Amino acid sequence: MINTHEIPPEQWIPFCNRFSREHLGWPVIVEVLLGTLGTQPLARNLPFQGISFDTKGTRPSSVEIAAGDDSKTHIAHTVELPLHIWLANEDDDRNGTLKIEPGDGPPVLVHYHQPA
Repeated sequence: MINTHEIPPEQWIPFCNRFSREHLGWPVIVEVLLGTLGTQPLARNLPFQGISFDTKGTRPSSVEIAAGDDSKTHIAHTVELPLHIWLANEDDDRNGTLKIEPGDGPPVLVHYHQPA
């Protein structure tokens, strides 16, 4: 069964710190949702490195998603002014998707699955 819920803004940093620790090295697909163009891949099956926040001011002003383990495959994608973070995952949390919605610009999807 798929469970979907929004992460409250006051829990973003502890949630993403825990998520990053628990899923470090798991294969991820990072995509940007571009309206009528659909999803545009940024990374495919790269090892997840983590999610971090720039915490200037009273709320996070940007979030960075990192994947890849060498200079040839490493990506770091920044989402400016995040408004919502959603998690959709299976009961066993072996597969799921994080959706980060910015104030302006396309949402970003991080699909993860447990390594074989």
